[in-house]
Amino acid sequence: MAHLLVTHPNGTTENVPLARLRTTIGRSARSDVCIPDAFASRLHAEVRQEGDSYWISDLGSANGTKLNGALLTIPIPLHQGGEIQIGETKIRFDDGGQISKSISSTLIADATEALDPSNTISFSIRKHQTAEILDSSLSSRTDLLGLISKVGVALLSSSGLDETLNQVASLVFEAVPAERVVIMLRDEEMKDGMQIKVARLRGEDEPIAEVRISRAIMTEVMENGKSVLTSDAQQDPRFASQTIVLQGIRSVLAVPLSVDERHVFGLIYADSPTNTNTFSSEHLDILTTLASVASIRVENASLLDERINRERMERELELATEIQQRFQPSGPPILEGYEFQGISFSCYEIGGDYYDFIERHDGKMLVALGDVSGKGTSASLLMSSLHAAVHGQVAAKTPLVQLVTSVNEYLTENTPGNRFITFFVTELDPATGELTFINAGHNPALIGRADGTIEQLDSSGLPLGLMGFAQYEVGKAQLNSGDVLFIYSDGVSEANNLAEDEFGMDRLIKVISDNVGRSASGIRDKVESALSDFTGTAAPNDDITLVIVKKL
Repeated sequence: MAHLLVTHPNGTTENVPLARLRTTIGRSARSDVCIPDAFASRLHAEVRQEGDSYWISDLGSANGTKLNGALLTIPIPLHQGGEIQIGETKIRFDDGGQISKSISSTLIADATEALDPSNTISFSIRKHQTAEILDSSLSSRTDLLGLISKVGVALLSSSGLDETLNQVASLVFEAVPAERVVIMLRDEEMKDGMQIKVARLRGEDEPIAEVRISRAIMTEVMENGKSVLTSDAQQDPRFASQTIVLQGIRSVLAVPLSVDERHVFGLIYADSPTNTNTFSSEHLDILTTLASVASIRVENASLLDERINRERMERELELATEIQQRFQPSGPPILEGYEFQGISFSCYEIGGDYYDFIERHDGKMLVALGDVSGKGTSASLLMSSLHAAVHGQVAAKTPLVQLVTSVNEYLTENTPGNRFITFFVTELDPATGELTFINAGHNPALIGRADGTIEQLDSSGLPLGLMGFAQYEVGKAQLNSGDVLFIYSDGVSEANNLAEDEFGMDRLIKVISDNVGRSASGIRDKVESALSDFTGTAAPNDDITLVIVKKL
Protein backbone atom coordinates (compact mmCIF):
# COMPACT_ATOMS: atom_id res chain seq x y z
CA MET A 1 0.00 0.00 0.00
CA ALA A 2 1.20 3.50 -0.77
CA HIS A 3 1.94 5.72 2.20
CA LEU A 4 3.26 9.10 3.28
CA LEU A 5 6.34 9.58 5.46
CA VAL A 6 5.70 12.84 7.34
CA THR A 7 8.62 14.71 8.92
CA HIS A 8 7.29 17.32 11.33
CA PRO A 9 9.08 20.61 12.13
CA ASN A 10 10.28 19.19 15.47
CA GLY A 11 12.01 16.30 13.68
CA THR A 12 9.52 13.55 14.59
CA THR A 13 8.31 11.29 11.79
CA GLU A 14 4.97 9.64 11.10
CA ASN A 15 4.09 6.87 8.66
CA VAL A 16 0.59 7.35 7.21
CA PRO A 17 -0.94 4.68 4.94
CA LEU A 18 -3.03 5.98 2.05
CA ALA A 19 -5.91 3.67 2.88
CA ARG A 20 -8.64 6.05 1.72
CA LEU A 21 -9.56 7.38 -1.66
CA ARG A 22 -8.94 10.90 -0.36
CA THR A 23 -6.48 11.79 2.38
CA THR A 24 -6.65 15.36 3.69
CA ILE A 25 -3.62 17.18 5.13
CA GLY A 26 -3.79 20.24 7.35
CA ARG A 27 -3.57 21.80 10.79
CA SER A 28 -7.13 20.80 11.68
CA ALA A 29 -7.67 17.82 13.94
CA ARG A 30 -10.29 16.66 11.43
CA SER A 31 -7.63 16.24 8.73
CA ASP A 32 -6.53 12.67 8.03
CA VAL A 33 -2.93 13.88 8.42
CA CYS A 34 -2.77 16.54 11.14
CA ILE A 35 0.40 18.67 10.94
CA PRO A 36 1.06 21.15 13.78
CA ASP A 37 2.78 23.60 11.44
CA ALA A 38 2.22 27.33 11.88
CA PHE A 39 2.42 27.84 8.10
CA ALA A 40 -0.20 25.18 7.32
CA SER A 41 -3.85 26.00 6.72
CA ARG A 42 -6.40 24.03 8.67
CA LEU A 43 -7.39 22.21 5.47
CA HIS A 44 -4.28 22.61 3.37
CA ALA A 45 -4.00 19.85 0.74
CA GLU A 46 -5.24 16.41 -0.17
CA VAL A 47 -3.89 13.26 -1.78
CA ARG A 48 -6.42 11.52 -4.01
CA GLN A 49 -6.22 8.04 -5.48
CA GLU A 50 -7.21 7.62 -9.11
CA GLY A 51 -6.92 3.98 -10.12
CA ASP A 52 -3.31 2.98 -9.46
CA SER A 53 -2.02 6.56 -9.31
CA TYR A 54 -2.07 9.24 -6.61
CA TRP A 55 -2.49 12.99 -7.10
CA ILE A 56 -1.66 15.89 -4.79
CA SER A 57 -3.89 18.99 -4.78
CA ASP A 58 -3.71 22.24 -2.85
CA LEU A 59 -7.04 23.07 -1.13
CA GLY A 60 -6.74 26.82 -1.47
CA SER A 61 -4.20 27.15 1.34
CA ALA A 62 -2.86 30.53 2.45
CA ASN A 63 0.83 29.67 1.96
CA GLY A 64 0.63 27.14 -0.85
CA THR A 65 1.87 23.57 -1.32
CA LYS A 66 5.13 22.59 -3.01
CA LEU A 67 5.94 19.34 -4.80
CA ASN A 68 9.66 18.78 -5.38
CA GLY A 69 10.21 22.49 -4.84
CA ALA A 70 7.57 23.71 -7.32
CA LEU A 71 4.42 25.50 -6.13
CA LEU A 72 1.20 23.63 -6.97
CA THR A 73 -1.40 25.41 -9.07
CA ILE A 74 -3.21 22.34 -10.38
CA PRO A 75 -3.43 18.68 -9.22
CA ILE A 76 -0.14 16.89 -9.95
CA PRO A 77 0.49 13.10 -10.00
CA LEU A 78 2.78 11.73 -7.29
CA HIS A 79 5.72 9.46 -8.04
CA GLN A 80 8.00 7.36 -5.87
CA GLY A 81 10.07 9.57 -3.57
CA GLY A 82 8.18 12.75 -4.44
CA GLU A 83 8.56 15.36 -1.69
CA ILE A 84 5.60 17.48 -0.62
CA GLN A 85 6.40 20.57 1.43
CA ILE A 86 3.83 22.40 3.53
CA GLY A 87 5.40 25.16 5.58
CA GLU A 88 8.21 23.51 7.52
CA THR A 89 6.70 20.03 7.17
CA LYS A 90 8.15 17.64 4.60
CA ILE A 91 6.15 14.66 3.33
CA ARG A 92 7.70 11.94 1.18
CA PHE A 93 5.51 9.75 -1.02
CA ASP A 94 6.16 6.01 -1.22
CA ASP A 95 4.14 4.21 -3.87
CA GLY A 96 4.27 0.70 -2.52
CA GLY A 97 6.43 0.08 0.48
CA GLN A 98 5.23 -2.31 3.13
CA ILE A 99 3.59 -0.66 6.07
CA SER A 100 4.13 -1.99 9.51
CA LYS A 101 1.13 -3.60 11.10
CA SER A 102 -0.84 -1.44 13.45
CA ILE A 103 -0.29 -2.05 17.15
CA SER A 104 -4.01 -2.62 17.39
CA SER A 105 -3.81 -5.71 15.21
CA THR A 106 -5.23 -8.80 16.84
CA LEU A 107 -3.05 -11.88 16.81
CA ILE A 108 -5.00 -15.12 16.60
CA ALA A 109 -3.56 -18.59 16.51
CA ASP A 110 -3.84 -20.39 13.21
CA ALA A 111 -7.04 -22.41 13.14
CA THR A 112 -5.18 -25.37 11.69
CA GLU A 113 -2.44 -25.36 14.31
CA ALA A 114 -2.06 -28.76 15.91
CA LEU A 115 -3.33 -29.10 19.46
CA ASP A 116 -0.97 -30.96 21.74
CA PRO A 117 -3.16 -32.33 24.54
CA SER A 118 -0.29 -32.29 26.98
CA ASN A 119 0.02 -28.55 26.44
CA THR A 120 -3.60 -27.54 26.23
CA ILE A 121 -4.61 -29.43 29.32
CA SER A 122 -2.27 -27.33 31.42
CA PHE A 123 -4.52 -24.32 30.84
CA SER A 124 -7.42 -25.99 32.57
CA ILE A 125 -8.72 -24.48 35.80
CA ARG A 126 -10.53 -27.62 36.77
CA LYS A 127 -10.44 -28.90 40.28
CA HIS A 128 -9.32 -32.24 38.87
CA GLN A 129 -6.24 -31.51 36.78
CA THR A 130 -5.56 -34.00 34.02
CA ALA A 131 -2.20 -34.93 35.49
CA GLU A 132 -3.91 -35.81 38.76
CA ILE A 133 -6.45 -37.94 36.94
CA LEU A 134 -3.78 -39.84 35.08
CA ASP A 135 -1.80 -40.41 38.25
CA SER A 136 -4.84 -41.76 40.08
CA SER A 137 -5.93 -45.31 40.25
CA LEU A 138 -8.73 -44.96 37.73
CA SER A 139 -9.45 -48.23 35.99
CA SER A 140 -10.11 -46.36 32.77
CA ARG A 141 -6.67 -44.66 32.68
CA THR A 142 -5.91 -46.20 29.28
CA ASP A 143 -9.34 -45.19 27.96
CA LEU A 144 -8.80 -41.67 29.21
CA LEU A 145 -5.49 -41.39 27.43
CA GLY A 146 -7.18 -42.64 24.30
CA LEU A 147 -9.95 -40.06 24.74
CA ILE A 148 -7.46 -37.22 25.07
CA SER A 149 -5.73 -38.26 21.90
CA LYS A 150 -8.99 -38.75 20.06
CA VAL A 151 -10.35 -35.38 21.13
CA GLY A 152 -7.19 -33.63 20.00
CA VAL A 153 -7.16 -35.35 16.61
CA ALA A 154 -10.92 -34.96 16.03
CA LEU A 155 -10.93 -31.23 16.78
CA LEU A 156 -8.01 -30.62 14.46
CA SER A 157 -10.28 -31.42 11.53
CA SER A 158 -12.87 -28.87 12.66
CA SER A 159 -12.68 -25.40 11.24
CA GLY A 160 -15.51 -23.04 12.18
CA LEU A 161 -17.13 -22.65 15.59
CA ASP A 162 -20.34 -24.51 14.76
CA GLU A 163 -18.47 -27.48 13.33
CA THR A 164 -16.17 -27.60 16.35
CA LEU A 165 -19.04 -27.53 18.85
CA ASN A 166 -20.95 -30.25 17.04
CA GLN A 167 -17.81 -32.38 17.06
CA VAL A 168 -17.46 -31.80 20.80
CA ALA A 169 -21.06 -32.93 21.33
CA SER A 170 -20.41 -36.13 19.38
CA LEU A 171 -17.35 -36.84 21.54
CA VAL A 172 -19.42 -36.30 24.71
CA PHE A 173 -21.92 -38.93 23.58
CA GLU A 174 -19.03 -41.28 22.96
CA ALA A 175 -17.34 -40.58 26.30
CA VAL A 176 -20.28 -40.66 28.74
CA PRO A 177 -23.70 -42.41 28.77
CA ALA A 178 -25.72 -39.22 28.24
CA GLU A 179 -29.06 -39.13 26.43
CA ARG A 180 -28.96 -35.38 25.86
CA VAL A 181 -26.05 -32.96 25.32
CA VAL A 182 -26.31 -29.18 25.38
CA ILE A 183 -23.44 -26.75 24.76
CA MET A 184 -23.95 -23.10 25.66
CA LEU A 185 -21.72 -20.04 25.21
CA ARG A 186 -21.88 -16.60 26.76
CA ASP A 187 -23.75 -14.02 24.71
CA GLU A 188 -24.57 -10.75 26.45
CA GLU A 189 -27.18 -9.92 23.82
CA MET A 190 -29.30 -12.93 24.81
CA LYS A 191 -31.94 -12.67 27.51
CA ASP A 192 -30.13 -14.90 30.01
CA GLY A 193 -26.67 -13.95 28.84
CA MET A 194 -26.26 -17.41 27.29
CA GLN A 195 -26.83 -18.82 23.82
CA ILE A 196 -27.56 -22.46 23.09
CA LYS A 197 -25.15 -23.47 20.32
CA VAL A 198 -25.73 -27.25 20.29
CA ALA A 199 -28.64 -29.31 21.65
CA ARG A 200 -28.86 -32.95 20.55
CA LEU A 201 -30.32 -36.28 21.60
CA ARG A 202 -28.30 -39.46 21.36
CA GLY A 203 -28.61 -41.12 17.97
CA GLU A 204 -30.24 -38.06 16.35
CA ASP A 205 -28.58 -35.44 14.16
CA GLU A 206 -31.42 -32.90 14.25
CA PRO A 207 -31.22 -30.26 16.98
CA ILE A 208 -33.74 -30.21 19.80
CA ALA A 209 -36.47 -27.68 19.10
CA GLU A 210 -37.02 -26.60 22.73
CA VAL A 211 -34.31 -26.85 25.36
CA ARG A 212 -34.73 -26.43 29.11
CA ILE A 213 -32.03 -26.89 31.70
CA SER A 214 -31.78 -26.01 35.35
CA ARG A 215 -30.93 -22.34 35.92
CA ALA A 216 -29.33 -23.32 39.23
CA ILE A 217 -26.93 -25.68 37.47
CA MET A 218 -26.11 -23.12 34.81
CA THR A 219 -25.39 -20.50 37.49
CA GLU A 220 -23.21 -22.88 39.47
CA VAL A 221 -21.07 -23.61 36.43
CA MET A 222 -20.93 -20.17 34.83
CA GLU A 223 -20.71 -17.92 37.88
CA ASN A 224 -18.67 -20.13 40.19
CA GLY A 225 -16.66 -22.08 37.61
CA LYS A 226 -17.61 -25.39 39.25
CA SER A 227 -18.36 -28.75 37.69
CA VAL A 228 -21.65 -30.37 38.65
CA LEU A 229 -22.45 -34.06 39.19
CA THR A 230 -25.77 -35.15 40.62
CA SER A 231 -26.83 -38.77 40.55
CA ASP A 232 -30.50 -37.96 41.16
CA ALA A 233 -31.48 -34.42 40.25
CA GLN A 234 -35.08 -35.11 41.27
CA GLN A 235 -34.00 -35.40 44.87
CA ASP A 236 -31.02 -33.04 44.96
CA PRO A 237 -32.11 -29.93 46.92
CA ARG A 238 -29.46 -27.81 45.20
CA PHE A 239 -30.78 -28.30 41.69
CA ALA A 240 -34.30 -29.71 41.91
CA SER A 241 -36.55 -27.38 39.98
CA GLN A 242 -39.75 -27.38 37.96
CA THR A 243 -37.69 -27.87 34.79
CA ILE A 244 -35.88 -30.88 36.26
CA VAL A 245 -39.06 -32.43 37.65
CA LEU A 246 -41.20 -31.94 34.55
CA GLN A 247 -38.55 -33.34 32.23
CA GLY A 248 -37.89 -36.31 34.47
CA ILE A 249 -34.15 -35.61 34.59
CA ARG A 250 -32.28 -37.95 36.95
CA SER A 251 -28.52 -37.79 36.38
CA VAL A 252 -26.75 -34.55 35.35
CA LEU A 253 -23.19 -33.65 34.40
CA ALA A 254 -22.14 -30.05 33.71
CA VAL A 255 -18.63 -28.66 33.29
CA PRO A 256 -17.34 -25.20 32.42
CA LEU A 257 -15.55 -24.24 29.23
CA SER A 258 -12.66 -21.90 29.97
CA VAL A 259 -9.00 -21.32 29.27
CA ASP A 260 -8.22 -19.46 32.49
CA GLU A 261 -9.80 -19.10 35.89
CA ARG A 262 -11.00 -15.57 35.21
CA HIS A 263 -13.15 -16.27 32.19
CA VAL A 264 -15.71 -19.05 31.89
CA PHE A 265 -17.13 -18.61 28.40
CA GLY A 266 -19.46 -21.58 28.19
CA LEU A 267 -20.53 -24.97 29.49
CA ILE A 268 -21.07 -28.57 28.44
CA TYR A 269 -24.24 -30.05 29.92
CA ALA A 270 -25.20 -33.74 29.74
CA ASP A 271 -28.16 -35.49 31.34
CA SER A 272 -30.10 -38.72 31.42
CA PRO A 273 -33.83 -38.97 32.12
CA THR A 274 -33.91 -42.74 32.55
CA ASN A 275 -32.02 -43.87 35.58
CA THR A 276 -30.45 -42.63 38.77
CA ASN A 277 -26.73 -43.07 39.18
CA THR A 278 -26.18 -42.93 35.40
CA PHE A 279 -23.10 -40.77 35.92
CA SER A 280 -20.22 -41.36 38.29
CA SER A 281 -17.27 -39.32 39.48
CA GLU A 282 -15.28 -41.11 36.81
CA HIS A 283 -17.63 -39.70 34.15
CA LEU A 284 -17.16 -36.26 35.68
CA ASP A 285 -13.39 -36.65 35.37
CA ILE A 286 -13.74 -37.78 31.76
CA LEU A 287 -16.02 -34.87 30.82
CA THR A 288 -13.76 -32.43 32.68
CA THR A 289 -10.79 -33.69 30.69
CA LEU A 290 -12.69 -33.47 27.43
CA ALA A 291 -13.71 -29.89 28.24
CA SER A 292 -10.12 -29.01 29.10
CA VAL A 293 -8.88 -30.16 25.73
CA ALA A 294 -11.87 -28.74 23.84
CA SER A 295 -11.85 -25.28 25.50
CA ILE A 296 -8.76 -24.06 23.71
CA ARG A 297 -10.05 -25.24 20.37
CA VAL A 298 -13.52 -23.77 20.96
CA GLU A 299 -12.04 -20.46 22.04
CA ASN A 300 -9.79 -20.36 18.97
CA ALA A 301 -12.69 -21.26 16.68
CA SER A 302 -14.80 -18.51 18.28
CA LEU A 303 -12.01 -15.97 17.88
CA LEU A 304 -11.47 -17.11 14.31
CA ASP A 305 -15.15 -16.61 13.51
CA GLU A 306 -15.04 -13.17 15.12
CA ARG A 307 -11.94 -12.27 13.13
CA ILE A 308 -13.47 -13.46 9.87
CA ASN A 309 -16.66 -11.51 10.55
CA ARG A 310 -14.70 -8.44 11.61
CA GLU A 311 -12.45 -8.58 8.56
CA ARG A 312 -15.46 -9.03 6.29
CA MET A 313 -17.17 -6.04 7.87
CA GLU A 314 -13.97 -4.00 7.59
CA ARG A 315 -13.64 -4.89 3.90
CA GLU A 316 -17.28 -4.00 3.29
CA LEU A 317 -16.85 -0.74 5.21
CA GLU A 318 -13.71 0.14 3.26
CA LEU A 319 -15.52 -0.53 0.00
CA ALA A 320 -18.53 1.51 1.10
CA THR A 321 -16.24 4.36 2.14
CA GLU A 322 -14.42 4.27 -1.19
CA ILE A 323 -17.70 4.24 -3.13
CA GLN A 324 -19.02 7.15 -1.10
CA GLN A 325 -15.86 9.18 -1.62
CA ARG A 326 -16.18 8.67 -5.35
CA PHE A 327 -19.60 10.32 -5.14
CA GLN A 328 -17.95 13.52 -3.96
CA PRO A 329 -16.52 15.90 -6.55
CA SER A 330 -12.90 15.17 -7.37
CA GLY A 331 -12.19 18.85 -6.85
CA PRO A 332 -13.86 22.26 -7.04
CA PRO A 333 -14.90 23.35 -10.53
CA ILE A 334 -12.87 26.01 -12.28
CA LEU A 335 -15.08 28.82 -13.50
CA GLU A 336 -13.80 32.26 -14.41
CA GLY A 337 -14.93 34.90 -11.94
CA TYR A 338 -15.86 32.40 -9.20
CA GLU A 339 -14.32 30.29 -6.45
CA PHE A 340 -15.86 27.03 -5.28
CA GLN A 341 -15.09 24.95 -2.19
CA GLY A 342 -16.72 21.87 -0.70
CA ILE A 343 -15.71 19.64 2.18
CA SER A 344 -17.40 16.87 4.18
CA PHE A 345 -16.48 15.15 7.46
CA SER A 346 -18.38 12.02 8.51
CA CYS A 347 -18.96 11.40 12.20
CA TYR A 348 -18.76 7.68 11.38
CA GLU A 349 -16.64 5.90 8.78
CA ILE A 350 -19.27 6.66 6.21
CA GLY A 351 -21.98 9.29 6.33
CA GLY A 352 -25.17 10.56 4.83
CA ASP A 353 -24.23 14.05 3.65
CA TYR A 354 -24.06 14.76 -0.07
CA TYR A 355 -22.69 17.73 -1.96
CA ASP A 356 -22.08 18.27 -5.65
CA PHE A 357 -21.07 20.67 -8.40
CA ILE A 358 -22.56 19.74 -11.79
CA GLU A 359 -22.20 21.76 -14.96
CA ARG A 360 -25.53 21.96 -16.84
CA HIS A 361 -25.95 21.66 -20.60
CA ASP A 362 -26.69 25.40 -20.85
CA GLY A 363 -23.50 26.45 -19.05
CA LYS A 364 -25.14 26.99 -15.67
CA MET A 365 -23.57 25.44 -12.60
CA LEU A 366 -25.76 23.28 -10.35
CA VAL A 367 -24.68 23.33 -6.70
CA ALA A 368 -26.36 20.95 -4.27
CA LEU A 369 -26.16 19.77 -0.67
CA GLY A 370 -28.30 17.05 0.89
CA ASP A 371 -28.50 15.74 4.44
CA VAL A 372 -29.94 12.25 4.91
CA SER A 373 -31.79 11.52 8.15
CA GLY A 374 -29.88 9.05 10.32
CA LYS A 375 -26.21 8.17 10.23
CA GLY A 376 -23.83 5.47 9.15
CA THR A 377 -24.32 2.80 6.50
CA SER A 378 -28.08 3.18 6.03
CA ALA A 379 -27.74 6.93 5.53
CA SER A 380 -24.90 6.36 3.08
CA LEU A 381 -27.03 4.00 0.98
CA LEU A 382 -29.81 6.59 0.75
CA MET A 383 -27.25 9.25 -0.11
CA SER A 384 -26.05 7.15 -3.04
CA SER A 385 -29.66 6.95 -4.29
CA LEU A 386 -29.91 10.74 -4.12
CA HIS A 387 -26.64 11.12 -6.04
CA ALA A 388 -27.80 8.77 -8.79
CA ALA A 389 -31.22 10.41 -9.06
CA VAL A 390 -29.81 13.95 -9.30
CA HIS A 391 -27.22 13.03 -11.91
CA GLY A 392 -29.84 11.14 -13.92
CA GLN A 393 -32.09 14.18 -14.02
CA VAL A 394 -29.20 16.49 -14.97
CA ALA A 395 -28.23 14.15 -17.79
CA ALA A 396 -31.83 14.29 -19.01
CA LYS A 397 -31.64 18.13 -19.07
CA THR A 398 -34.56 18.35 -16.65
CA PRO A 399 -35.45 21.89 -15.50
CA LEU A 400 -34.77 22.64 -11.84
CA VAL A 401 -38.32 22.39 -10.48
CA GLN A 402 -39.02 19.18 -12.35
CA LEU A 403 -35.62 17.83 -11.28
CA VAL A 404 -36.45 18.21 -7.59
CA THR A 405 -40.02 16.97 -8.08
CA SER A 406 -38.85 13.85 -9.92
CA VAL A 407 -36.13 13.09 -7.38
CA ASN A 408 -38.67 13.45 -4.57
CA GLU A 409 -41.13 11.08 -6.27
CA TYR A 410 -38.37 8.51 -6.82
CA LEU A 411 -37.17 8.67 -3.22
CA THR A 412 -40.71 8.53 -1.81
CA GLU A 413 -41.38 5.33 -3.74
CA ASN A 414 -38.07 3.71 -2.76
CA THR A 415 -37.38 4.98 0.75
CA PRO A 416 -38.69 3.66 4.11
CA GLY A 417 -41.29 5.89 5.72
CA ASN A 418 -39.00 6.97 8.55
CA ARG A 419 -36.27 8.22 6.21
CA PHE A 420 -36.02 11.54 4.39
CA ILE A 421 -33.48 13.98 2.96
CA THR A 422 -33.24 17.72 3.44
CA PHE A 423 -31.95 19.25 0.25
CA PHE A 424 -30.75 22.61 -1.02
CA VAL A 425 -30.02 23.02 -4.71
CA THR A 426 -29.27 26.09 -6.78
CA GLU A 427 -28.41 26.92 -10.36
CA LEU A 428 -25.81 29.62 -10.82
CA ASP A 429 -25.81 31.63 -14.03
CA PRO A 430 -22.11 32.53 -14.33
CA ALA A 431 -22.77 35.39 -16.73
CA THR A 432 -25.12 37.29 -14.42
CA GLY A 433 -24.47 35.87 -10.94
CA GLU A 434 -28.17 35.01 -10.62
CA LEU A 435 -29.09 32.13 -8.30
CA THR A 436 -32.23 30.08 -8.87
CA PHE A 437 -32.75 27.84 -5.84
CA ILE A 438 -35.06 25.37 -4.15
CA ASN A 439 -34.86 24.59 -0.46
CA ALA A 440 -36.49 21.28 0.44
CA GLY A 441 -36.64 21.41 4.22
CA HIS A 442 -32.93 22.22 4.57
CA ASN A 443 -31.19 24.74 6.79
CA PRO A 444 -31.39 28.22 5.27
CA ALA A 445 -28.45 28.83 2.98
CA LEU A 446 -26.62 32.10 3.66
CA ILE A 447 -25.43 34.86 1.38
CA GLY A 448 -22.65 36.93 2.87
CA ARG A 449 -22.61 40.30 1.18
CA ALA A 450 -19.38 42.14 0.51
CA ASP A 451 -20.34 44.71 3.18
CA GLY A 452 -20.64 41.99 5.87
CA THR A 453 -24.44 41.71 5.96
CA ILE A 454 -26.02 38.25 5.84
CA GLU A 455 -29.15 37.12 4.00
CA GLN A 456 -30.93 33.79 4.58
CA LEU A 457 -32.48 31.68 1.81
CA ASP A 458 -35.29 30.01 3.72
CA SER A 459 -37.11 26.73 3.26
CA SER A 460 -39.80 26.49 0.61
CA GLY A 461 -40.83 22.84 0.61
CA LEU A 462 -40.92 19.48 2.35
CA PRO A 463 -37.83 17.28 2.64
CA LEU A 464 -37.38 14.71 -0.12
CA GLY A 465 -38.83 11.26 0.34
CA LEU A 466 -41.78 12.16 2.60
CA MET A 467 -44.62 12.82 0.13
CA GLY A 468 -44.55 12.05 -3.56
CA PHE A 469 -46.98 14.86 -4.40
CA ALA A 470 -44.99 17.63 -2.67
CA GLN A 471 -44.69 20.92 -4.53
CA TYR A 472 -41.57 23.08 -4.58
CA GLU A 473 -41.24 26.81 -5.06
CA VAL A 474 -38.33 28.51 -6.76
CA GLY A 475 -36.45 31.32 -5.08
CA LYS A 476 -34.19 33.93 -6.66
CA ALA A 477 -31.08 35.64 -5.36
CA GLN A 478 -28.19 37.61 -6.78
CA LEU A 479 -24.47 37.15 -6.24
CA ASN A 480 -22.52 40.33 -6.77
CA SER A 481 -18.79 40.88 -6.73
CA GLY A 482 -17.38 39.97 -3.30
CA ASP A 483 -20.52 38.08 -2.22
CA VAL A 484 -20.42 34.52 -0.85
CA LEU A 485 -23.02 31.73 -0.98
CA PHE A 486 -22.65 29.46 2.06
CA ILE A 487 -24.52 26.10 2.21
CA TYR A 488 -24.10 23.78 5.20
CA SER A 489 -25.51 20.70 6.88
CA ASP A 490 -27.05 20.83 10.36
CA GLY A 491 -23.91 19.12 11.69
CA VAL A 492 -22.41 22.63 11.57
CA SER A 493 -25.08 24.69 13.32
CA GLU A 494 -25.97 21.89 15.78
CA ALA A 495 -22.42 20.88 16.72
CA ASN A 496 -22.11 20.45 20.51
CA ASN A 497 -19.25 21.05 22.93
CA LEU A 498 -18.56 19.04 26.09
CA ALA A 499 -21.11 21.12 28.01
CA GLU A 500 -23.67 20.16 25.31
CA ASP A 501 -24.01 23.77 24.20
CA GLU A 502 -24.86 24.22 20.51
CA PHE A 503 -22.68 26.12 18.05
CA GLY A 504 -25.80 27.78 16.68
CA MET A 505 -26.67 30.12 13.88
CA ASP A 506 -25.46 33.29 15.60
CA ARG A 507 -21.88 32.02 15.80
CA LEU A 508 -22.00 30.74 12.21
CA ILE A 509 -23.32 34.04 10.86
CA LYS A 510 -20.66 35.99 12.75
CA VAL A 511 -17.82 33.85 11.36
CA ILE A 512 -19.05 34.34 7.80
CA SER A 513 -19.69 38.06 8.28
CA ASP A 514 -16.22 38.63 9.78
CA ASN A 515 -14.46 36.73 7.00
CA VAL A 516 -16.51 37.44 3.89
CA GLY A 517 -13.54 39.25 2.35
CA ARG A 518 -11.43 36.10 2.36
CA SER A 519 -11.16 33.52 -0.40
CA ALA A 520 -13.60 30.60 -0.51
CA SER A 521 -10.97 28.31 1.03
CA GLY A 522 -10.15 30.95 3.65
CA ILE A 523 -13.81 31.18 4.70
CA ARG A 524 -13.98 27.39 4.84
CA ASP A 525 -10.92 27.26 7.11
CA LYS A 526 -12.28 29.97 9.42
CA VAL A 527 -15.60 28.16 9.83
CA GLU A 528 -13.86 24.86 10.47
CA SER A 529 -11.50 26.53 12.95
CA ALA A 530 -14.39 28.13 14.83
CA LEU A 531 -16.13 24.75 15.01
CA SER A 532 -13.01 23.02 16.30
CA ASP A 533 -12.39 25.70 18.94
CA PHE A 534 -16.00 25.48 20.09
CA THR A 535 -16.42 21.70 20.20
CA GLY A 536 -12.97 20.97 21.63
CA THR A 537 -12.62 17.28 22.38
CA ALA A 538 -16.34 16.53 22.15
CA ALA A 539 -17.14 13.74 19.70
CA PRO A 540 -19.06 14.89 16.61
CA ASN A 541 -22.74 14.01 16.73
CA ASP A 542 -23.45 14.46 13.03
CA ASP A 543 -21.77 14.74 9.64
CA ILE A 544 -20.33 18.19 8.80
CA THR A 545 -20.53 19.42 5.22
CA LEU A 546 -19.78 22.89 3.79
CA VAL A 547 -20.22 24.27 0.29
CA ILE A 548 -18.99 27.77 -0.60
CA VAL A 549 -19.39 29.78 -3.79
CA LYS A 550 -17.71 33.19 -4.01
CA LYS A 551 -18.08 35.71 -6.81
CA LEU A 552 -14.81 37.52 -7.40
